[in-house]
Amino acid sequence: MDENLNQSDTNEASPNFKDTFRKQLSPGSSSQSSFTSDIDSALSTPLDENKSFETSVRIKQLISTFETRQAAGLPKSESHLPPDRFQGIEEVKMSLQKTMEKCFSQEATKDSSDELDQRERKVSVDTIINKFQTYIKTMPKYEKPLVNRDDRLFYCCLVVGWDCEKPQIKLKFPPNAKIPDRMEDLCYPEAASGPLDISDNAQCYSLVITNDKGERTFGYCRRVIPEGSTRCIPLAYCILSKHRAPRFYKKILAELESRHGIPDKLRDELIAAFYNNKFPRPGESIKINLADVIGDSNCARARHRDCDLPDLRSFVHVNFNGGYGTLNGIRKTSDYENMVMCRSWPLIVEDDGNTELLLTLHHDTRYEEADLKPLHQLPADILLKIFASLLLERKVVLISCVISKLSCCVEALQSILYPFSWPHTFIPILPQCLWDVVESPTPVICGILSVSVVNDHKIEHGIVVDLDEGTIVCEEGDEDNILSDSMKKSWRQGIRLAERESPDRYVHSVYLSDAYLKVFIDSLKHYKNHINGNNFEKESFIRGGRTKGIRRFLKWFTETTMFLSFIDSVTTNPESFTLFDQKIEMYGSDESNLIVTKLLEWKK
Repeated sequence: MDENLNQSDTNEASPNFKDTFRKQLSPGSSSQSSFTSDIDSALSTPLDENKSFETSVRIKQLISTFETRQAAGLPKSESHLPPDRFQGIEEVKMSLQKTMEKCFSQEATKDSSDELDQRERKVSVDTIINKFQTYIKTMPKYEKPLVNRDDRLFYCCLVVGWDCEKPQIKLKFPPNAKIPDRMEDLCYPEAASGPLDISDNAQCYSLVITNDKGERTFGYCRRVIPEGSTRCIPLAYCILSKHRAPRFYKKILAELESRHGIPDKLRDELIAAFYNNKFPRPGESIKINLADVIGDSNCARARHRDCDLPDLRSFVHVNFNGGYGTLNGIRKTSDYENMVMCRSWPLIVEDDGNTELLLTLHHDTRYEEADLKPLHQLPADILLKIFASLLLERKVVLISCVISKLSCCVEALQSILYPFSWPHTFIPILPQCLWDVVESPTPVICGILSVSVVNDHKIEHGIVVDLDEGTIVCEEGDEDNILSDSMKKSWRQGIRLAERESPDRYVHSVYLSDAYLKVFIDSLKHYKNHINGNNFEKESFIRGGRTKGIRRFLKWFTETTMFLSFIDSVTTNPESFTLFDQKIEMYGSDESNLIVTKLLEWKK
């Protein structure tokens, strides 16, 4: 064969081979890629007409090698491809195509899933908005409350007994006081659904009575337990007041109940001595000269069976061994305040033959309003759902068979709303004869002594929680979407701080209260920037929320009666929420959040 012909054939075949080979190769095959590299390297060798014969022979060998490989595995056209090799290449192509389709499908599925999640979240948010718009239309408009600044410590004290299977009022002081209808029945709320609870768990509880004008009367009850017994007798002291301070009134009732059995005349004079006092301001005290009122022989008192040291340290003097102390020579208020700072709070003060009873209202009114510890026996996720339901003014129904526990937990629901207050129906213990209240279309907070209420009545637009079992009986299902993530994070930080303290310490209660307060601080700390005189700029306030979740929450929350009442109080009396403003200064900055984070890390 002529050398020039061979060279010409080589030059013509080379580009055709490259084109054909690159078209038919599948990039997914490593062996084919290696083969491509070898051929390209061979064909890129320059041809020189002046080369020796050995060079031509080498070229012929290369051509022969290529033709052999081409005929065996990579023909120039698919028509010359052996069936098994053609099938292999097609399988590689199909595999590559499926892989690419799968990748695109997964990406599309991910995008579709994200879009679906966004649509579901939007539907959930829209559902909440629609429900809330319905609520706004059905709720009565907010009206400014009428407050009598000259209220006495209480306006009536009752002694209610249980005679012949029905309650009976044995004493009313003052005799001309007007009391709610069937008040005696409310003092024994469990009577309609079963026998009286005579255990010490039923000794202390609270009542709230709301009249047709929306005015509330708070009732504080304590049943008598004879000395040396652990059972209540069917006799209860009940104080009716316009002031909400369960812990403070509990101490007054403890004084009355501990002296039950003294002559009726002296008992009435002791009640009158309490009655004639004004309700103290935070940090102030009331004083009663027991020697003048009931005589020296009746000043002594038995130690209360239900008193706990954390409560007593806030009101009375307790010896370090847990007993009550009697101090001499403490006559000046300044001396008393100094003892308060030393955590030695007097209950009975003797001086020059006089014996005084001294009771102090805690400087932090939140501490007086409720004990949060029993409520926080519930799991954290349930507490958050209850809190979220309260903020949108939905129904919240708590169930327990223990009267004192139920009353305490329902009272706590009002306390965790500070600086706001619940403006709707509020009944710590709802008698069975009034269970229909849970079906009303208006918001309500109430406690019920039997879980059977959910079987007999349809409870909508709210949440029902069994305190004894620590479970949710029924709910709306959207509670997790009401609070923003940042608000939930602030709450959890506060709860973690409380959990690191002993429950019998006062700071434990402070941390529990502040956990809820921090939620409001995160979302409302800029509220004063949007008050112009007596006008509140709601739209700019909502836009001022620092996150999208907070702005969404504010859009709902600013329509509630609770919020309208808060703004009304702030614009008419800017100093009415001094404590809240102080807490904003304490917790509202980024530096304070960093301190809380460091504190949590330090306490690990």
